[in-house]
Amino acid sequence: MEFTITTVNPLDHAEAIKRLFVTHGRAEFPGFFDRAYEVAVRAGGVSWVARDRAGQLVMHVACFPRRFRFGTRDVVGGLLMNALVAEPYRSFFPARELMRRARDDIKARGDVDFLYTDPNEPARAVLEASGFRHIGTLQRLVLPVGDRRWLVDGVIRLLHVRARGPRRARSVPDAIARRAAEHSAVAFETPSGNSPRLRPHYGTALYAARLEGYPAPNDTWFTFFQNGAGSAPTAGLLVRGPDQSGHAMLHAVRRAPDLPLGQVIPGLVRALRAAGCARLQIVTLAHSDFAAELRHAGGHAVACPRQPKCDATEHDASRAGCAALRHARCPTFVAYHCAVYPTDWSNVRTEPEFSC
Repeated sequence: MEFTITTVNPLDHAEAIKRLFVTHGRAEFPGFFDRAYEVAVRAGGVSWVARDRAGQLVMHVACFPRRFRFGTRDVVGGLLMNALVAEPYRSFFPARELMRRARDDIKARGDVDFLYTDPNEPARAVLEASGFRHIGTLQRLVLPVGDRRWLVDGVIRLLHVRARGPRRARSVPDAIARRAAEHSAVAFETPSGNSPRLRPHYGTALYAARLEGYPAPNDTWFTFFQNGAGSAPTAGLLVRGPDQSGHAMLHAVRRAPDLPLGQVIPGLVRALRAAGCARLQIVTLAHSDFAAELRHAGGHAVACPRQPKCDATEHDASRAGCAALRHARCPTFVAYHCAVYPTDWSNVRTEPEFSC
């Protein structure tokens, strides 16, 4: 079984890559490619493709660089995504060769601190054989917001009061809701302040690439201010929904490093109740400090049965990436980043920045 792997600009091979995915049951992929790949390539994204002796594309994987703020400096994570192997080649060794080639090429570039990805179970074995290690599991948490049944709704209200505690009952600010289509999120593009947490940079183009239809009519930024609406915002939360069933998804949390979630979740819940929301869903790393803070802020978030798993590697780690990995338990990005770019990492740069 012969094939040749090359590193390519995916935009130059768009039709062949799309055809591979559609042929293997991924009819939704061309729309995602059109939204996301041009933005990714501008940021340094590349693809690896394997072709058989006839020149047909039989394997693909992409790497999208993402900037994160860690302490006082930026680090770069490379998201390995959209890995697909044609059925005749779906065995251990071809897939391992593709992943090792991607790993080695990224290491040679010298501008990426860690790799991260979200494999299924078969892919996990391939990644582990390529030097990747498991970091954690993505978990979907559900925060009850309201209910049409008065008795259940009363219990939900009581749970939120208990989660706030008497001392914070009067100090939580209200959320100012602004439709994403009418509100610039530029204030939240760069993480503010210094924090040991690993915090991603976001831009409007990235939201549009990763969230289909963004800014959609039901995409809302809930903004919080410490000293009134005329001051700089201290937090912004991006929510999509609620839908007809009353469910909403929290896609991003942007906040000052010293602002606890307990100061913003109550205001968000009040605003969502007014909008008819029944449940707020959140996806994050299950055993992270951020997940613990979410549970503490809501007090009653529960795990959904379907929990996607998240794996990663640490291979020839840069010191910056290695230091970031030690803090993988406290990422501050949630569903928008985790559900699509799950939160696990593997380090590949050799330039020293932090002691490890």
